[in-house]
Amino acid sequence: MMGAGKTTIGRGLARALSRQFLDVDLVLEARCGVRVPTIFDLEGEAGFRRRETAALDECSRISGVVLATGGGAVMAERNRHMLKERGTVIYLRARAEELYQRTRHDRNRPLLQTADPLGRITELLRLREPFYEEIADLVVDTGKVSVPKLVHRILPLLATCNKQVRPPTDLPPLECP
Repeated sequence: MMGAGKTTIGRGLARALSRQFLDVDLVLEARCGVRVPTIFDLEGEAGFRRRETAALDECSRISGVVLATGGGAVMAERNRHMLKERGTVIYLRARAEELYQRTRHDRNRPLLQTADPLGRITELLRLREPFYEEIADLVVDTGKVSVPKLVHRILPLLATCNKQVRPPTDLPPLECP
């Protein structure tokens, strides 16, 4: 979910693992030359989600990266399949109130530009959490723990997660959505 710490914790994990870090939203912004809210304004959520799926497909083909997705990426079955098949998925879990506290001043969250952002977060979490849990190989509660402590908590969990993923060379060609 937005505000769970995907980018911050992902960067920390990438450093600790000596891997490249990619954030699908940042990849989209670099490609489009505009921020995510502008993509939403110009193309709507459906247009943004099409772009997100294409970027996720491309980024998830790169070996040895730590990849952060947008919180809504799990809503598309194709995205869930890609994530589950191509990597070890960590669900950074947080309560709606915590997510609200972390995002309440952020104007770059188009889905929260509403009169009741906490209500919106609660509803999005209700809709998305079953999908997060469905594809997660590891679930980590973020709570009020510092980023370095979370990274150090995740590292041994990753070491014990013996998931086999398909190498990028075994994946079918890129498809245009």
